[in-house]
Amino acid sequence: MLYVGSDVARLRRVIIHRPGVALEQMLPHHIEPGSPDYLLFDDLVHVPQAQKEHDQLRKVLSTTAEVGDLSDMLTDVLSSSDARAALLKALQRVEDLSGAAVRRLGGLEPADLVRAVVAGVMPGAASADLMLSPLPNLIFTRDLAAVMGPLLVVGNASKRARRRESLLTWALVEYHPWFKGAEVSQTSHSVRQGGGAFPKTVEGGDVLVISESLAVIGASERTSWSMITTLAHELVDHGFTRVLVVEMAKQRSSMHLDTVFTMVDTDTAVVYRPLLEPGGREEVHVTKLRKSGDDIAVEAMPGDFLEALAAEGHPIKPIYCGNGHPIHERREQWTDGSNYVAMSPGVGIGYARNERTAAAMSEAGFRVVSADAFLQEFRRDFREDYDKLVESGRRYAIQITGPELCRGRGGPRCLTLPLKRG
Repeated sequence: MLYVGSDVARLRRVIIHRPGVALEQMLPHHIEPGSPDYLLFDDLVHVPQAQKEHDQLRKVLSTTAEVGDLSDMLTDVLSSSDARAALLKALQRVEDLSGAAVRRLGGLEPADLVRAVVAGVMPGAASADLMLSPLPNLIFTRDLAAVMGPLLVVGNASKRARRRESLLTWALVEYHPWFKGAEVSQTSHSVRQGGGAFPKTVEGGDVLVISESLAVIGASERTSWSMITTLAHELVDHGFTRVLVVEMAKQRSSMHLDTVFTMVDTDTAVVYRPLLEPGGREEVHVTKLRKSGDDIAVEAMPGDFLEALAAEGHPIKPIYCGNGHPIHERREQWTDGSNYVAMSPGVGIGYARNERTAAAMSEAGFRVVSADAFLQEFRRDFREDYDKLVESGRRYAIQITGPELCRGRGGPRCLTLPLKRG
C-alpha cells in the first residue's frame, strides 16, 4: 500500500537510483545551457565519488526503510514480456525510434535493456554511439512521482531532458509489486493519454505533504498552474481540505519548492529566507485552493509563506539556510542547503558541505553528525532498532558528503521517492 500523510512521518519504503552509466555518458555539451543537448547538470560528475556519496545515503535510509533501487526494480519489471512490449512501444513514440532500433532493444536481456534506456547506448557499442540521450537526472527519483495521502501522482516533466523518465515510472506503476493496488491519479492518467504534453506538468520536488489535510505545491519552473488546479479537484476528494499553491520565481536556482523549503519535524522546516522577503526578487506568494460545492475556490492569502501556513493551523519554526547570512544563504541554497529529507520527525538528512546551515540546525537542537557517526550511534545507542531512536526523542541532522551529487542541483530529498510513511 502507498501512503504519505506527512513529509516527516516515519519513512517505511523509498526508491532511490544509484549514479552510474548515464552520468558516465555525459560530455561537455551536455552541461551547456544553450546547447540543444543540455541535460540540466552544472558540471561533469566524478561518478565513483558520486556513488560513494549515494551509498552513504542508502545506508542511512536503510536504518528505517525498505530501500529499492530503480535499476533493480526496472530489471525485475522488464522480465515480463508485457511490460517490455509496453515500454518499447512508448519509447518508439516518444523518442521517434526506428523499427530496427526497437527490435535491437527488444532483443536485450532485462538488465541490458535498462542500461540501454538509461544510458542511451547499446551494450558493446562505442560510448559516443548514442541511440538516445542519457538520463543523468534519474538519480533524482523524487521528481518521478509523489504520493499524497493514498493518491499516486505520476510526474510529467517540463524539460525535454527528463520526459523519458515518465515512461520508466509508468512501467513500475503498472508492473512492479510495490505499486500493486495503487490508486493512481486520474489527472496523471489523463495527461498520459494526451501524450504527456504541456501544459500539465508536475514534478515531485514541488509537492509537500504537510499533514493529512494540507498539501503544498510549488508553481515553479517545473510545475504548472494548469496541473495544480486540475489535481486540486482530486486532492480535495482524497482527504485534503485545502491545497496551498506557492507562486515562485521561475529560475534554475529554485527550480522546485523543495530547493527552498523542506520539513524536518512536525513544526520545523529548513527555509531559504529570501522567499519570505516582502518585495524581494525571490518573494513567493501563496494562494489557497479549497472545495466549494462542486468547484474549487481560489483565495489569495495575505502575508508570507510561513504566515499562510500558520493561518492554516500549521505554524512553522524556520531554520534558515546558510544561517540567514545574506551571502552564505545564497551559496548554500545553490548547493542544496534547504533540501533535507526527513526519516521521521526530527531526523533529517542533508549535505555536509552546507556548514552554516548545519550550524543553524545545531542551534535549533539537532545533533549534527556525519553519516558514519550516525550509523555508529544507531548501533551503539539503539541496537539498530529505529523504534528506540524514535522513543529517545533525539533529533538528528545527518550529514552525507555531496560535492559530486549536488552538481545536478539536487539534495537528499531530491534523491528519494518515498512510497510509504507512517
